[in-house]
Amino acid sequence: MAEKLSFKSWQLPPQAVPESDRIGWLDDATGDGLAWLKSQRGFKDFRKALDTISGMDTQPTYAASYRSRVNPNRLKRNIREVVSVMSKLRPFWGYHSDNSAYASQALMMNKVTRAWYLESFADRAVKEALQYAAATGRGWIHPVYRRDMYGTGRGDIKLLTYGAPSVLPTQLPSSNNWQEAYGVTILDEMPVAMAHGMFPTFQDRLVPSTSKYWYQNDAVHKAALGNVLQRIFGKTPRAETAGLPDLLVPIRKTWVLDLSINTTDRPIPMGEPGSTWSYTVPHVGQEIQVGQDAGGRPLTRKADENDARLYPYRRLLISSDKCIMYDGPGFDWHGMFPGVSFAPDSWPWEPLGFSLVHDGYDLNESMKEIMRGNMDKIRSQLDPPLKFDTNATSMKEMRRFDPMQPRARIGLDGNAVDGLGVDLAVPMDVLKVYPESMTMYESLGASMDSQMAINDVQALAKARTVGSMDELEKIMETQGPIVEDMSRSMEPPMRDLGVMVKYLVLQYYTTPRVMQLVGMDGVRPEVFDFDPASLVPSHMPGESTATSSAADKITRARTFADNLRFFILPNSLHEMTQMAMKLGLVQLRKAGVKIDSQTIAESWELPNYGHLDGNTIIERFQAEQEMDLEFAARMQLIAGAEGLTPPGTPPGAAAPPAKPNPEGRPPSGQAAPKLVSKDNGARSTITESR
Repeated sequence: MAEKLSFKSWQLPPQAVPESDRIGWLDDATGDGLAWLKSQRGFKDFRKALDTISGMDTQPTYAASYRSRVNPNRLKRNIREVVSVMSKLRPFWGYHSDNSAYASQALMMNKVTRAWYLESFADRAVKEALQYAAATGRGWIHPVYRRDMYGTGRGDIKLLTYGAPSVLPTQLPSSNNWQEAYGVTILDEMPVAMAHGMFPTFQDRLVPSTSKYWYQNDAVHKAALGNVLQRIFGKTPRAETAGLPDLLVPIRKTWVLDLSINTTDRPIPMGEPGSTWSYTVPHVGQEIQVGQDAGGRPLTRKADENDARLYPYRRLLISSDKCIMYDGPGFDWHGMFPGVSFAPDSWPWEPLGFSLVHDGYDLNESMKEIMRGNMDKIRSQLDPPLKFDTNATSMKEMRRFDPMQPRARIGLDGNAVDGLGVDLAVPMDVLKVYPESMTMYESLGASMDSQMAINDVQALAKARTVGSMDELEKIMETQGPIVEDMSRSMEPPMRDLGVMVKYLVLQYYTTPRVMQLVGMDGVRPEVFDFDPASLVPSHMPGESTATSSAADKITRARTFADNLRFFILPNSLHEMTQMAMKLGLVQLRKAGVKIDSQTIAESWELPNYGHLDGNTIIERFQAEQEMDLEFAARMQLIAGAEGLTPPGTPPGAAAPPAKPNPEGRPPSGQAAPKLVSKDNGARSTITESR
């Protein structure tokens, strides 16, 4: 029996076992996750990163108090620049469907998620995740649907952010894919009022405590505690309140790939009744309905092991170190671990990655050393050290003597000394700031900038403000591969975030909420089916609407969501290719390609431009041409009814004739077409001349 329990120790105990056994497994999993975290090479950078970003003085404690503590902290500025540029994303949400039946819903979803993105300042959450990654190697975004005011206000999709010490894996595979880990735990801490408001039935057991797992008194933990104290009481922690164990309650969320199967002889209801995550699991061999035939009669088959999984969307446990507040199906329909991570410096053999201070820390310290040494010399030049003859004057007189004081006087005994008796204690050459030291300072700074690809980052920032294709090409030529790789590495997590947000919208947004975001015209008529309050279709594709659907709401939602694929055009997240596309669209329209104005306006992110009917560019172009014809005809009718003529036209004169020849020279065809700018970038054209 002991061997059997030891063999199964890796597996989370069933929900029916005593709470103490499940808490024991959670404690073991949390401890193993912390041990894994500390085994990573990037772990030792945490303290360095936090000290560097906070500007904490790293000068040895034995250094004299009069030594300079100037801190240029070029590394922090570089980190801020990288994070600022990489977090400036295009608010582009690209849901697409290959199934024409879902084309209109894809358009609606794009509008909803774009409105949510702008309204919720989601890009600030991306910045916070990148800031965590800059310090801890990996930053996390946890999308949730949460109500304000401790569960009593209006709900919306929130993006919570965490650093690497807060997200711990259990049995992470060699692929380093966190979605494939057996379990993942997010560690958090809440003020007592918040914890009691979110879990009112556990108030007697949710008591503030000092957890042995939550960061283990780490530097990150201390910084978080200080921030909480400042938010709550508006003051910084003193020495006697540095621990703050009486203010916070440790809370952890653990998602597990529980493989339990319903092997009983009856179906098992799962989740809280009436909630969006409640469902019924059939037992193995049970007849389940899978659709309808042409006559509307149900089609059935026997449930297999996959149908009988108790937790098809993962098992979720919300616990403190003293109790388990929830143990059941995961809340989210997407069934993923609800966390997306950003790692600017990741490697296949380093699951944690490295912080942005990893390669620049020693360079930054050397630059501080040079700057402080030269500052000490400059200060000594302004108030130089002096030596004097004690037979000529006393130490008391010399301490009052300031050589920088105008018309300063000092009395000496001329019979006791030969000369003035006061001189520099060291030669001026010792106090001289040599240009070689500043050259070395700049060399170290350039090396740090090169390590962090600062020139590439600056080129990316400039690419957003160009006004011509020629200028864009020059900037893109200076852009190196490192920043392009960093941008590309952000696309997979942003894709995962788009998938999770898609499911959260379907699960929690109602039709009235969607109307608030995009207006009544933005809601497609297909949404108003037999369940008009929900965005989830009432029936599966092909099902008869004469009877209720054979599929539950979660299945219908997942089928609907699976037909809306989220895509990001490579290298478009930071407009590396988008600016070329913007200018190219304008030129293509000049060349006669059928592109509508809405497509061009959206590429330039013009707000409130308007909407053209159609789901493709060609359809919108045709709708725009019809609109232009109708508008021209209407203007002609108005002009005729009012007797109006174009401005500047003499009375009774006909309209000016059209130009016989188009503007510009005809194409020569002597060279490959090339896009060039004219009039200092004011306009562009295509040339075929050599």
